[in-house]
Amino acid sequence: MPQASVDRLTIVPSFKWVESPLHGGGGPRWVENHIEAYISIAGTHLGVAKAMSAFLSGEMKDTVQMNPAGAYGIVGAFLLTQRKTRPLPKLGWECQYVDKGINSKIDILFSHKRMTPGIKGGNAIWGNDTHAPDDQLDAAHTHGELIAFKQAQEFSLTAHLKMTAEQAGTWILEQTPSTFQKMIATNYSFGLERDETVLEKNNLDPTKWTNPLEVRLPNAPSMKLYCVYGHGKETERSYWYRRGDHSRDDITQDDVEQLFNIPSAKQTCIDATFTNDTMIPKVRNGIKMGEGDGTVSLLSLGAMCAEGWKRPRWNPGGIKVVTVEVILSASCNVAVFDWKNLQLPHRPIASIPRGGANTSDHVDILGSTGLNEIILKVATGVGHEITENYVSNIREYAKKIEWD
Repeated sequence: MPQASVDRLTIVPSFKWVESPLHGGGGPRWVENHIEAYISIAGTHLGVAKAMSAFLSGEMKDTVQMNPAGAYGIVGAFLLTQRKTRPLPKLGWECQYVDKGINSKIDILFSHKRMTPGIKGGNAIWGNDTHAPDDQLDAAHTHGELIAFKQAQEFSLTAHLKMTAEQAGTWILEQTPSTFQKMIATNYSFGLERDETVLEKNNLDPTKWTNPLEVRLPNAPSMKLYCVYGHGKETERSYWYRRGDHSRDDITQDDVEQLFNIPSAKQTCIDATFTNDTMIPKVRNGIKMGEGDGTVSLLSLGAMCAEGWKRPRWNPGGIKVVTVEVILSASCNVAVFDWKNLQLPHRPIASIPRGGANTSDHVDILGSTGLNEIILKVATGVGHEITENYVSNIREYAKKIEWD
């Protein structure tokens, strides 16, 4: 049973649903009796940082690094389509992009069922205001400060000049309507549960099922779990924000203050003018770059595979977890590993939009010949030939996470 990227949010909940006496009624042995293997392909197990920035200001690496003319056209088409189809909650501030004289505005409009304002595990996983598990040596600024304001003196909410994952998640939700807050609370959960009694109870709580830190893997000792993902491509991890110029929208000041309980006088955006390639971590257009597959942070891709699911607390049946990391090279000329003559090099073909048969970049990895050979090995009953392969420091990072 292969799944890719955010599809991970449906697989484990499906296991829980089918086994639950309140839902599928399949019983606690259903997965053990029916599922041979589960392949997580670039799985976003613990969420993505860009979900936070998207809810805060409607931005991420893809927007701040985009050619302004392209951003104007794409965003304009998105807003026109959304406004013609259905009203959606407005969950952030309007942002103004100014580059080479071209301005474009983005209204933050989201369908809340496709994105939730949280990364899972809070500070225990993503770090605090002093350090994060995936900080590099000699880092000038910790990734644990998920959102930091570069012009702190201009930001009136002094308690939130620097926000960790937990602070940012709480604060963002506080700026949304109560109906949206209720929807989140009754459908999702973002914590880390260490009490095994509570974890057992969570088997019957659907709000926990999308969070691997609050629900256990099925008790299926004969099932195998394979985590396959790319590594080595700069990935957005945390952000420098700024308070910009005054702006006005087509809604009144009273409307804004009623919805968000904050003044609308200034824009809040990623500081796209701030770039520093010599700093650790590197800063590109206001985004502090970390490790990952270009889209998903390494912690989200691999922490559960390398450590979390190796612990009985979250893997009571002792499901064998095999991690296969694929290195992504900017030169696109490096074959990464070769076990049993199976290779997954990152060699995208420039003339093919999705990279072709030798790419390992996030979703594009689905077209990789090597990945599909892995899937075929599992499907044909020779998954035992697949061995673990690490090219990153995820095992070291995972040991620094506050699991206990």
